Amino acid sequence: MEVLIEFLKYIFLGAIQGVTEVLPVSSSGHVAVFQELVSTEIDNSPFFLILLNFGSVIAVIYYLRKDLKMYLKDSFSYIFKANREKEVKKNFLYVRNVFIGILPILVFGYFVDLLIRNYFVVNPLLIVGIGSLITATILYVVRNYTEMHVNTDVKSNDALFIGFVQVISVMPGLSRLGVATAAGVKRKLSMDSALKFTFMMLIPISLATTVYQFISFNFDTQNMMHNFDASNFLNYVYYFVAFIVSMVSTYYALKWIFIWFRKGKLAFFYIYNFIFGFITLFMGLSI
Repeated sequence: MEVLIEFLKYIFLGAIQGVTEVLPVSSSGHVAVFQELVSTEIDNSPFFLILLNFGSVIAVIYYLRKDLKMYLKDSFSYIFKANREKEVKKNFLYVRNVFIGILPILVFGYFVDLLIRNYFVVNPLLIVGIGSLITATILYVVRNYTEMHVNTDVKSNDALFIGFVQVISVMPGLSRLGVATAAGVKRKLSMDSALKFTFMMLIPISLATTVYQFISFNFDTQNMMHNFDASNFLNYVYYFVAFIVSMVSTYYALKWIFIWFRKGKLAFFYIYNFIFGFITLFMGLSI
């Protein structure tokens, strides 16, 4: 019975990461809340959280594989073959703007994260609650702009603005997807274009975060997997299942979120964030 409970727990954690990673809710916030509720140690390990996130990244890459292939092919052609066709140049500039968009979080994200983590360790639920309420407010503010803008061309100034705004999303409880997409809409991009650009940024940001995590632990995987019993085969099964569930649930959530955002159905998400935020805030204040 204990094995079954553990098995279901890891499936649930994988599903939480997968679904919330691509929805305008905080994946780290939901994982943190679940960890507090079940009071488990192993699920707090940095390596486990990296594994779940990597599953989500693989799903995003697969979902956007056609676009990624096109952008990378044209960028290679533009840089190394001096191809200056209009469409090739446009795709190269898009890739360039993706990297412009991630620069602020790569430069300033560490310092913001360091500042917030000091408070997060003391009362994680309180921080998650505040972050969720901020996410809800942002989504509520942009709810009426979903059908107003039709611009699909992401310029460098748009990318930089989105990049600086998304720096605050390192705060647990804040949705990077919600913050960055709202910033894109604020720059008069269409909802679909802002959402796609946000996911394009997610890939290098997630990979850079993974590298940073390993560097911060001096590539000491044993330290990153604290309380992991390497002699217990079931632990490997738990991790593998959580990884697969994270990957699959991310993929199907992606298909769903694009449909909902295109239709401008944000009400569910800002209402959910308000409810989740107030409940989590209350739990944090009760500690």
